[in-house]
This record gives sequence, C-alpha cells and structure tokens, in this order.
Amino acid sequence: MLSWGEFAGRDCQRLTRRSLLQVGACSALGLNWADWLRANPYGGQRPGRCRAVILLWLWGGPSHHETFDPKPDAVAAVRGPFRPIATRTTGLRVCELLPELARMSDRYAVIRSMRHDQRDHNVAGTIALTGNVAGAKASGGIPFPGTVRPSMGSLVSRFQTVRRSDWPPFVTVGPVCKVSGENLRGQTAGVLGPARDPFRIDDYTAEHGFRLPDTFRLAPGLTAERLADRRRLVARLDAVRRGLDASDQRLDGYYAQALDLVTSPRARQALDLGSETPRLRDRYGRTYFGQACILARRLVQAGVPFIQVNYSGDAEDEQQGGDGGWDLHYRLFERMQDRYCPIFDRALTGLLLDLQERGLLDSTMVIAMGEFGRSPQISSSAGREHWPGVYSAVLAGGGIRGGQVHGSSDRLGGEPAERPVHPAGLIATVLEAMGANRVQLNEMGLSLEADALTGLF
Repeated sequence: MLSWGEFAGRDCQRLTRRSLLQVGACSALGLNWADWLRANPYGGQRPGRCRAVILLWLWGGPSHHETFDPKPDAVAAVRGPFRPIATRTTGLRVCELLPELARMSDRYAVIRSMRHDQRDHNVAGTIALTGNVAGAKASGGIPFPGTVRPSMGSLVSRFQTVRRSDWPPFVTVGPVCKVSGENLRGQTAGVLGPARDPFRIDDYTAEHGFRLPDTFRLAPGLTAERLADRRRLVARLDAVRRGLDASDQRLDGYYAQALDLVTSPRARQALDLGSETPRLRDRYGRTYFGQACILARRLVQAGVPFIQVNYSGDAEDEQQGGDGGWDLHYRLFERMQDRYCPIFDRALTGLLLDLQERGLLDSTMVIAMGEFGRSPQISSSAGREHWPGVYSAVLAGGGIRGGQVHGSSDRLGGEPAERPVHPAGLIATVLEAMGANRVQLNEMGLSLEADALTGLF
C-alpha cells in the first residue's frame, strides 16, 4: 500500500508496450504529466454544504485599515486619509475605496480578527494557506522544523471522492508567489506529494485571454482527433495485455485524465473568455485579476472543486504576473486609491453577482484574504509595515450567512478585541463545508489543531 504523498509510477526500466505508447503520446503533447495526475485513492467524504471554493489570494498583505476595518476615531497617524462609508449591514462600515462592495455587504461576511505571529511573507503565507508553520522558510532563512503541510486547495482535492470534471481538482490562476527569489512553500501539496500540487494557469494576454501552458498544448500537426485515435489504440492493446499481465489490469485512469484535459471540448471551452459578453467582462474589470475571476467562475461551472486566484506579481507591470502584490511599504494610500482597491472592488463584486445570477453562489464559497495585514502606525514612507497581529478576511457563498462581522480588532487595529481566528480555523471551516473527513485528516497526521468557526453559516 502506498503511503501518503507517494504515487504509483513506472521507471524507464519497466516499460510495457502500453507504457511506450503512453510515453509517445505524452512526448507528442509536450507532456510528462500522467504521473502528476496519478494520486492515492481518495478518502471518504460526507456530503458538504458547498461544491466549490474560490480563494482570492491577496499576496503581499492588504491593509485592513484601508479595506474592511477602518479606524476613523484613531489619531491621524493610524486612521490614514480615507473615511469609512456605510454598508447595507447595520454597524458595518468599510473604507470609501470599496463602494461597490459596501452596496452588497448583505452577500458576504467579514472576519476582523484573523491573526498569527509571523511577519515574514513566506512564513506567514505558509501559515495562512496550510494552517501550520511546519517547513515554512523565511526569505534567506532556515526552514522551520517539519515537512510543509498541504495547502488548502490540496486538502480539498484530496478529499474529493467523485470526479466531476476533465480538469484537475485544484487549479491556480496566476503566477507562483515568491519574494526575494524564494517561492512560498505553502502554495503546494507539501507532504501529499506533487500529484496534489495545483495545476497552474498563468499564460494571459489581453488579446488572447488565458491559455494552457506550452507543455500542455498539442504539438504542431497533432490534432485532437489523431490523439483520440492513439488513445483508442492504447486501450485496445491494454485489453490484450490484461490477459498477459495480471499485475496491471486497467488503463491508467490518471493518464486518461491527462488526455481528457487536452482533448475534451468542455475542458478547452472553460478557457474561452471570448464567449462571455463584453458587458460582463467589463463588470469584472478588464484587468488580469478581473478576468482571472471570470475564469474562476467558468472553472466552477466545469466542475473544478478548488480554484485559487493569485493577486500577485510586480506592482508596476501587470504583464509580469498580474495586477501587483499588496506589499505597500510606501505610497500605500496613492496606490490603494488608484489601483488596488478599484481593481479588487470591481472584480469581487462582479464575481459575487455573477455567481448569484447563475444560481452558483449558494454552492460556491468565495474567500478573499492575504497572509497578514498592515501596521496601525503609518510609516515615514507613507506606507504600513507587515502586521500579523490582526487582519481581515472576507467570506461569501457556500452557505455563509451574509451581512455579518465575525470578531473585532482593538481601537487601533493592532490586536483582536474578541474572537481571534487563526488561519487553521478558517481552513477547518472550509474543509467542513466541503464535507472533508476530519477523522481521516487526523489519521494522516495533518490535524489542523483548530475547530471550524461557529456562527458563519
């Protein structure tokens, strides 16, 4: 029996006739990913209250003061230049930079008491996405003891018992998150192995939209029809070989899924943003992040259970990985006003309205969060520093009761005043909503050491 994190593969010295055809097919595709899709047998799962999760990952740490937790009564060096505005929710005010979200606060909940104790981006990001500091590595530092735990998306994919899509169960839209040359370790499957890593889509242009990576496209001259013929030949040879080799009596299902993603019209159609109306695309905003949120909705429709959209990359050049990270140590107020908040406000509003209009919001949980917030004290560079002591997250759909605030921060926005929430608690809430087997998670040695949040549903 395989241990967690292993996957069944063949080395080059044990190639069968069918394996040779598989290698040929994958080589023609520019692929070597059948092993990537091959994973352990799925664990037990009970019915969950939602079928999909969209995580809007605000890499860099957005300021809670300039978004969902303004402090208008604090001194000027804390409150900043922007005023709070009323929402549809009694007692909830948000920053004036989020007018569209203010008008639809009845559709989402705000957690104002997220917290942990790590200020480094990579360490904090690992905690936020996995619920644990194990294996996290600070930029240029020594890793924390232990092996990296699986990211939230990898855990959700692990507990999916029914395949509903030609797509892999965990898809990330956007670039790899990194800082100072170090990749964020928490964005992978960690101990579950590379078979549970996210399938990444980051090839985007305003002209062509999103495309599969080069390594997953059909080679010149190889049509989907020819590939399907090759696949049928593999299946026939496999049927013959079953009588000779009792140790492997079926066509590898994960290899079949690899071919499905390339040859399935439904899978390819999910990437076709051109089929959306110009009005809808404008509603989301014609930015990388806005259009990525449209793709996330399309992937939900295609049956993908977990989609992560990274709002990250170079702050000044959206062609280098998106619309910029939120690490605003300087010019924070100017950039939040001119770029970050308008893009986020429009995209999240568009996503929630679109999901609701299509009858998908009740079964799709949407989360918007970063790895930490920003400091109460404004710096001499007109920015705010890293601040894990308290920050905000937004949850909507998937059974979440809108128009509520969970927890609160103190008068300066520096510490939780009530109901502090560690990222592990948020992840436990997501897993419970998706019907993941908590007992089996504990047996795998992946206990989140936190309970799901109460009162949100």
